[in-house]
Amino acid sequence: MSTNRDSQRRVFKFLLEKYNTQELFTKDGLSKSAGWDPKKQTFRTYWSKQFRPLLIEVGDKYRVSQVFKRYGTWEKFRDNILTQNRALPSGYQPSGYEDVAVFEFFMPLRNEEYLRAALDSLFYRDFIMSKLKSFGIEKLAGNFPKKESEDEHAYFDRLCDYISEKFIGYSINHVSGRYRAAKLKTKREAFESACNGEPYLVDETTAIVRFIIPCGKPIENLFFRELAGDSFTGQTRELNKELKQLRWFFYHLFVESIVEVVNGEDEIWLLESGVCNQLHIWRRVRSTK
Repeated sequence: MSTNRDSQRRVFKFLLEKYNTQELFTKDGLSKSAGWDPKKQTFRTYWSKQFRPLLIEVGDKYRVSQVFKRYGTWEKFRDNILTQNRALPSGYQPSGYEDVAVFEFFMPLRNEEYLRAALDSLFYRDFIMSKLKSFGIEKLAGNFPKKESEDEHAYFDRLCDYISEKFIGYSINHVSGRYRAAKLKTKREAFESACNGEPYLVDETTAIVRFIIPCGKPIENLFFRELAGDSFTGQTRELNKELKQLRWFFYHLFVESIVEVVNGEDEIWLLESGVCNQLHIWRRVRSTK
């Protein structure tokens, strides 16, 4: 047991050194650092289950991944890598989308609690199903065609699956800002307004609700292909069709819910970027009665 522990320590020191220098090494070099025979079962087991997930293959050699930093002390390495209870992260396959739709709502922070409640309800299938059925199948089919062999139940299931795939979540950021609450005035006029209880410059924290929705199909290694100057043809007709459907559902599911729940604000701003770059503004209509 002591001999095996000594071998494990030597492997740790070897990997720590290679991590710090980012020097390439071979599989045999790692086994020799511990005094293990690379053909024996002991090393083969350690290699496949404990060591290999920490390494990145470079040709016929390896380098130590940045994930090793999590286990940069002997105690962490021993307790997390050399046990059967380890939970090593898996590797990643890079991909990307040429087109993306980004929607950002800007509104006062006081609406956040109501806003979250309204948006969170849209993450449940039964609520979405009821919302879709309230539109009527004719209106839905005009934007999301129904297949000939599809009955109503299957059609609504497919709609829910589409929404589940496209609208996964949202993020909320808080930003501090200042705005002018009246027409442009001189300093004296602004001071007089303030004395009369009419604010001129107002500080307010804004909640930005952001939705990021990929469009089209994912492309492997998109980042590196663009760096290499590769061009992409894209499928404009298909993209336009997808974007039309996506924007229709986003408006009727999310925009309408948000506008309803924050009703009472002077203005609600929606900034759209990505495939479309537009600013949408809802202004409160004041009653003349």
